[in-house]
Amino acid sequence: MRIAHVTDVYLPRLGGVELQVHDLATRQHAGRHETMVLTTTAPSWPAAPATEGVPVVRISGLGAGPYRRLGTPALSDLLRTHRIDAVHAHVSAFSPLAWTAARASATTGLPTVVSVHSMWHDILPLVRRFARVMDAGSWPVQWAAVSSAAASAVRTALDGTHVSVLPNGIDPAAWLLPRTAAPIPTFISVMRMVRRKRPRTLLRTLQALHDAYPGRFRAVLVGDGPLLPGLRRAATPEITFTGALDRTAIRALLASADVYIAPAPRESFGIAALEARSAGLPVVARAGSGVADFIRHGLEGWLVHSDAELQNTLASLLDDPARAAAVAEHNRAVAPCVRWETVLDTADALYERAFAHA
Repeated sequence: MRIAHVTDVYLPRLGGVELQVHDLATRQHAGRHETMVLTTTAPSWPAAPATEGVPVVRISGLGAGPYRRLGTPALSDLLRTHRIDAVHAHVSAFSPLAWTAARASATTGLPTVVSVHSMWHDILPLVRRFARVMDAGSWPVQWAAVSSAAASAVRTALDGTHVSVLPNGIDPAAWLLPRTAAPIPTFISVMRMVRRKRPRTLLRTLQALHDAYPGRFRAVLVGDGPLLPGLRRAATPEITFTGALDRTAIRALLASADVYIAPAPRESFGIAALEARSAGLPVVARAGSGVADFIRHGLEGWLVHSDAELQNTLASLLDDPARAAAVAEHNRAVAPCVRWETVLDTADALYERAFAHA
């Protein structure tokens, strides 16, 4: 099957959607399907270079940054030119190309899957109005979201249309390295340094914790973004901001850390948290986020309902390190339920349903 993965954002721009679309298309291309990527992200995007394992068509159009709009007729012609059998559109909060592709392929009878990679809760009225104007709930497409939490908002925006869960994929064994203990307990988090990921709030939480437990822990925060310079200026010596790192370097840091922190309540999936859980780390995350699909409270980590509860949970782990050690032992012994084999099988089932309803 020739599948076109349509995404506004793609490598070499770095982010969760970009990496997951690349990994999904690459793994499908390796044995299951003939895949390609259609994107409006230019190859000169200022980020780390990337090797593209699947054919990539980079589309120019009207817009700014990676977000550029292509008309429905032009996009339909492009899909026909490449003899596409099915379209997999990847939608975030703002995705003009992916929305156009979903509408174009659905109205021309091309089997279509639409994956939503973000939490629509905060923009639900706007998305619902847009979906109603587009009549998106009646399109003959298969809707999916990356987690149960994300799917609930998509279902509401589409006035009750069925929404499946197609999670992000991971190879758990690739993240489970031999443990290298640090001199003192180490907290770690990996995120884009943007407001919705809440790195400023996490920094304040860690600084308050340090005031109560001076010299008792260190923290390593990984990632790049517009907030990074200010965060570095505000940080104390016990809290390190590394900037962007590749997966090899992140694996090494996880192997020497003790607890992973996922502070964002609107985390649609939390691939970095899943990587940490696969590495054997206990995860402290916000309840109601996508992380709850693979972290059970008290078993693989802890799900908290507020910043205060997050700080109190971290403090309790410093007071009783055996709690974190017990969860780490479980996480190292038991692989997470989310893995590439199940993700690929779920995607294939969605494609089959898309063909049946096209």
